[in-house]
Amino acid sequence: MQKGENVISIALAVVVVLTILAIQRKWQPASLQEVASSAEEFILTGIRGQVPDIAGYERVKTFRLDRNYRAGLYRQSPAPLIFAPGRFVIYNRDNQPVFKLETLEGSKDSWTTLYDFAGRNGLPVPGSGRRPVYTRNLTGTGRLDMVIGQYSGGDRCCTTATAVELGDDSVKPLGRIEGLAGLPFEGLELRKLDKDPAWEILAHRPQNTLCGFHADAADILSIYGYVNGQYTDQTGHYALYLASVLKQNLGKWSHEKGRTLGLLQTLVSEYAALGQREQAKRLFAMSLTQFLPNLKAKGVDPNACLEDVENLLDRLPSVAP
Repeated sequence: MQKGENVISIALAVVVVLTILAIQRKWQPASLQEVASSAEEFILTGIRGQVPDIAGYERVKTFRLDRNYRAGLYRQSPAPLIFAPGRFVIYNRDNQPVFKLETLEGSKDSWTTLYDFAGRNGLPVPGSGRRPVYTRNLTGTGRLDMVIGQYSGGDRCCTTATAVELGDDSVKPLGRIEGLAGLPFEGLELRKLDKDPAWEILAHRPQNTLCGFHADAADILSIYGYVNGQYTDQTGHYALYLASVLKQNLGKWSHEKGRTLGLLQTLVSEYAALGQREQAKRLFAMSLTQFLPNLKAKGVDPNACLEDVENLLDRLPSVAP
């Protein structure tokens, strides 16, 4: 009883403080209900907004997901000079852990983050002042979902994205997308590609060949769809979308100034993914001549380049007709 009285007393005090601030800032709330709502928000985040500590770890970030769940990102303490083991934990309203991930964190910067649906490409927009939105109904089931990005360190390698569903009483993983290059959420798109209520997750994985460096890599696209309660690779069922991407890139290729070795390798990879491997090989062989001076400057053997790209095209799976 004493605990309930304390909460009520705090709530009343917060209402008074918010009202005073409103007067000082000449803020005109629509009603006392708006003030009460602000007070409730303050109580939820101020009194119950912290997540538990973990022995041997420092709490790096706290994420409020919805009214039922919060999450904490932790890093081993003291951290070594470069990186340290970490943990990402989701807690329910009773501060009980309901989902855990082992992570790797930089000693100064955190390498794990959540996809911000209010941001740009999953990341907050600097200076926008927008509150992050970490959840969205991705699957069309009515439940809120989130995407966790984990970077493992290294030069442009590697990131894993994990989709998670926040149920009423439980949290469950919906799928993992591995092998993404760069920091979260480079190379990851969340889009609706058809009339199905679920969103698709698009993964762009650069594929290096003997033809050049990372900037010259082919952009290999994989599409993950929500099937039987999980996000799995469903690229083979999106031939129409892949064809539209190929058409867009052919438009870029039609402008001579826009031609790059990376775009060429991406184009022939898209042809191969659509089952047109021989056409892809011919296009690459005919177009490679314009990049010979560039290859020579990099010390690249054109024949080795051609052979390596052809091997790549033979390995790529083709979409269903």
